[in-house]
Amino acid sequence: MLFVSDLDRTLIYSRRAFWLGPGMDPPPHSLVEVHNGEEISYIADEALEKLRQMAEKMAFAPVTTRTVEQYRRISLFQKVVIPQFAIVSNGGNILIDGRPDEGWAAQIRKKKERHCLCDEALLAEFAKIRHSSWLLSERQADELFYYFIVDRACLPYADLAEFRTWAAAGNWTVSLQGRKLYLVPSVVNKADAVQHIKERLQASFLAAAGDSLLDLCVLDRADYAIAPCHGEIWDRRSELQPGALKFTRKPGIFAAGEILDRVNEIYKSR
Repeated sequence: MLFVSDLDRTLIYSRRAFWLGPGMDPPPHSLVEVHNGEEISYIADEALEKLRQMAEKMAFAPVTTRTVEQYRRISLFQKVVIPQFAIVSNGGNILIDGRPDEGWAAQIRKKKERHCLCDEALLAEFAKIRHSSWLLSERQADELFYYFIVDRACLPYADLAEFRTWAAAGNWTVSLQGRKLYLVPSVVNKADAVQHIKERLQASFLAAAGDSLLDLCVLDRADYAIAPCHGEIWDRRSELQPGALKFTRKPGIFAAGEILDRVNEIYKSR
């Protein structure tokens, strides 16, 4: 059995993503990421112990849009739970024992050149709607895709919807996750990378967890799929096939432990 999971807002959380109800205290939790002296991400202690135990008895691979550099900042996966495989850059890179799989990276870049609209044309069209009133910063991630920090209150949603449709015709995906707006080539996706690892491990069963639309391609292919009751997928749950995807009962940092409990139940029942 292979279990793959998104990281941010699925297993690990920033403080503003704890999503605690009125009067609720956070569970005991551990700091797992520091950047430039700033505390970034945490995991509930109970979830941490469950993940550690699970990784000892089944194959586990983190799956994230984070760049290689950003993933390596997470001490949890460098010191406590050290997976053989990690999917980063939204599937554009695979790490094997911490080192990039150069063959996979070359394959992805070749597919991008062959099947997707060039970056210059995409950004030229995006320039028609971007504005400093809502776009706060931008970055190219591992020379594969782009993401922008945005002010959601000022976003031109109608223009963005039109741009999303236009970009899709050129095989690019536009996804809004929290304060991040992603522009990602369709060939750079988590599902293909997960399938590659599944075949390498000869795993017969795939369990998957994630909260964003960029995770949906993996969840759709999984034998068991679960998402937190927060995030992009939860917000658009009415558009999904009933029963195809399970949701946690609790949002935020409490969801991680619940996800791991459910996956562990599936493992024990097989």
